[in-house]
Amino acid sequence: MKQVVYHIQIIGTMASSKFIPNFKMNNVIRINWEKHLLQKHYAFLEIKTNGNTLFCKGYCQPSDYSIQYVYKLIYNPNQSPAVYTVNPKIPYNEEIHMYPQDNRLCLYYPKDYSWTSASHLYNTIIPWTHEWFLYYELFQICGKWMHPSVSHAGTKNLL
Repeated sequence: MKQVVYHIQIIGTMASSKFIPNFKMNNVIRINWEKHLLQKHYAFLEIKTNGNTLFCKGYCQPSDYSIQYVYKLIYNPNQSPAVYTVNPKIPYNEEIHMYPQDNRLCLYYPKDYSWTSASHLYNTIIPWTHEWFLYYELFQICGKWMHPSVSHAGTKNLL
């Protein structure tokens, strides 16, 4: 029986960084990549960039019986994305998920890592924003925030 021996040459650059996602890319490249992904997936968004910041205006109508909500998204790769209601302006209410400092929408719980610096806006923040408006409408009807949540005071509402 003849034995076959295979020689494997390992080249140092074989497993180079081109095969490993690099999430510490240049901020301008990151912003333009996010802009491209948003434009590809959502025709209803108005998107602009300015240096290291992406500005986005979107529209949401949770149901045929709903009003149309207008929101703005501001994203800088060095910070968490911020989403605000534009029209109608929704005032802060401690029972709904908004940050009291600036009335940003509270879209995720930072400690569960559902959003990280490696996340994309098109498959996280935009769908979560539309979901937030749906739950806001349910709040208008029921008087209670129906989405599972953690209050800003630290208590859980897991319905």
